[in-house]
Amino acid sequence: MSDLLTTPWHLVHSPDHAPVVVRPRKASRLVYSLPHSGRYYPQSFIAEARQTPQGLRVSEDAFVDDLVGITPELGVYGLTSRYARAFCDVNRNALELDARLIRGELPKAALALSARVKAGFGVIARRLSAEEDIYRQPLDMEEVNRRLDLIHRPYHEALKGLLAEARRTGPAILIDWHSMPSAALNQFRNGEQKPDIVLGNRHGETCSESLVRRVRGVLEGAGLRVGLNKPFAGGYIVETYGRPAAGIEALQIEINRAIYMDEGRLEPHAGAIRLRTVFQTLTDTLKHL
Repeated sequence: MSDLLTTPWHLVHSPDHAPVVVRPRKASRLVYSLPHSGRYYPQSFIAEARQTPQGLRVSEDAFVDDLVGITPELGVYGLTSRYARAFCDVNRNALELDARLIRGELPKAALALSARVKAGFGVIARRLSAEEDIYRQPLDMEEVNRRLDLIHRPYHEALKGLLAEARRTGPAILIDWHSMPSAALNQFRNGEQKPDIVLGNRHGETCSESLVRRVRGVLEGAGLRVGLNKPFAGGYIVETYGRPAAGIEALQIEINRAIYMDEGRLEPHAGAIRLRTVFQTLTDTLKHL
């Protein structure tokens, strides 16, 4: 895993299609999902995009895989998509299909009116941001289905399998790791402090308050400002798999990119070293729950 995920994005070529799966050396209740850390951009996709290859990376959760550092020695189950979210977003329902992007008739069950799709961020995103469209021309449904079969379905099959393995030793804990552009925090005004980390549990639906307190305690103990469910309450993965009554607690962790990377140059800075240590401490804490 590490060879692929630590390779500079522009040197990654023709990866295996399957997501990267890491298993701990000993059984664990912890599953780490990193759906947006993929950094592979197929050449055909780059050719049909309006943006430069570097420009396409703005939606990538850059370096989060490196911050978390999933290896067998970490002691958790880990899952990372190899492909960039701009190409196919595994943190969306496979039916979140955008009629403004896809040529032809959508499946009858398509969730074409979901808030995410209307904003341009369906399973195949139409936009990188509110101001930037990705494609020069629409996509055929055949191409959309190819990406779902290649990337989306294998990711969720693998995630279900890892959660089943984790539950063999007791209730599972799923942590879904993300990063957010610092501009996403501009809604914090009138003296409100912008958080460094935002925890999301769908307003209490996907994990217990005790899990939130434990995670928050470690992060705040390291000097980080931590928010809850604002502006991100948890995406499709947390919403879908977080079922405390069924033995799976799920929590989303969003990291403010400004605290570990230069967002303009897309390069990590010294803050990344600090976060690696903090997240190692967090993992050690969660393993002993």
